[in-house]
Amino acid sequence: MCSAPPFVIQKGKLMFIGTLAHWAEHKKVLPAAIVTAVDAVRSQDLAKLAAGRYEIDGSQMFFMIQEMNSKKLEDTRSEAHRQYADVQIVLNGPERYGVAPPDGTLAPTEDRLEEKDIAFYPDPANESFVDLASGMFTIFYPGEFHRPCCNVSQTTALRKIVIKVHRSLLGL
Repeated sequence: MCSAPPFVIQKGKLMFIGTLAHWAEHKKVLPAAIVTAVDAVRSQDLAKLAAGRYEIDGSQMFFMIQEMNSKKLEDTRSEAHRQYADVQIVLNGPERYGVAPPDGTLAPTEDRLEEKDIAFYPDPANESFVDLASGMFTIFYPGEFHRPCCNVSQTTALRKIVIKVHRSLLGL
């Protein structure tokens, strides 16, 4: 296991929260690769796509449609990625996320970075929470802790899109 996350946030990239209803305004301030990815997903008939993985630009940029139930906070784990940014779009929610900035002193409890680009961590001391409703999205850059799939008030069937954008496309 890795003793500390090998993450560095560069060029002022920080978590972002927005709504698809205001996409035209959001895309003016987001990196071109994120805009390309979200535009590619928005061009799809998402209601007809089954859960699974779909390529945009091979392993550099792809998305997954995920379906699951939200969980109690104590049944979820904080995670971070090294190689990919996550753009998480809630299609059917609500969904609560725990969020925290990178912390090089926090050791992973499960390190699958090499094979799956994910590591799980104990609860970050400075974790905050944000609730997203259907039609909202959030962007987590490599190294940013996030805890997806949390209940807002009760267990809810979730359907969401997770877009993966390789850090090289973001200049990181």
